[in-house]
Amino acid sequence: MKKFILPLALTLALASTGYAEDIQTEAIDSLSTARTFVEKGKYNKAIEEINYALAKINELTASGLIKFIPDPPSGFTLDNKQSQGSGTGASIAGSAGASAAYSDAKGSHLNLNIAIGGITGKMGSLAALGQMFAGMAQQQGGGGGEQTRQIRVKGYTGTEIFNNQNRSGTLSFQVGDKTSVTIEGTDIDSPDILKQLAKNMDFASLEENY
Repeated sequence: MKKFILPLALTLALASTGYAEDIQTEAIDSLSTARTFVEKGKYNKAIEEINYALAKINELTASGLIKFIPDPPSGFTLDNKQSQGSGTGASIAGSAGASAAYSDAKGSHLNLNIAIGGITGKMGSLAALGQMFAGMAQQQGGGGGEQTRQIRVKGYTGTEIFNNQNRSGTLSFQVGDKTSVTIEGTDIDSPDILKQLAKNMDFASLEENY
């Protein structure tokens, strides 16, 4: 069995490397074609090629984010993880992203999202702004069971929102100017599990690379 697993792992690694090289080649070819179109004055065609190259570059960026998906917290399993480049919709959705889903035997679910660029890449900052208004509402007697606070994890400030009535919560971090990490939990007993997953993140490396 071990003799089979090792070649399989090696094959998958080589296939992944080859896939990335193919995408890189496509991006370079499209940029070269765009230059030719510009020289010929065919600017609309050049824009199409540039957009295609941008989409491929976003795919490369997104595939690199997969390695930053953290291990599950104690008692949870990692159900799936994926990456996605957003192409020409990057101004809104972000240029690239990666997500993961976790669950435990009690029916609790966690979803983690890493976003680069666009509005989603600013989610951590937007959450902090929302925290300010939520705090004002709580002081006025509102909130409906929802509590908002700021916490620190590995030197990064996160905005934590937890609703003890529907047992759901969100923990958002702004990592650098264009990168956000958002953790959502449903059917969770407390927001502590969100922080536990955040502790498994390598925020410093994520900021350094993106």
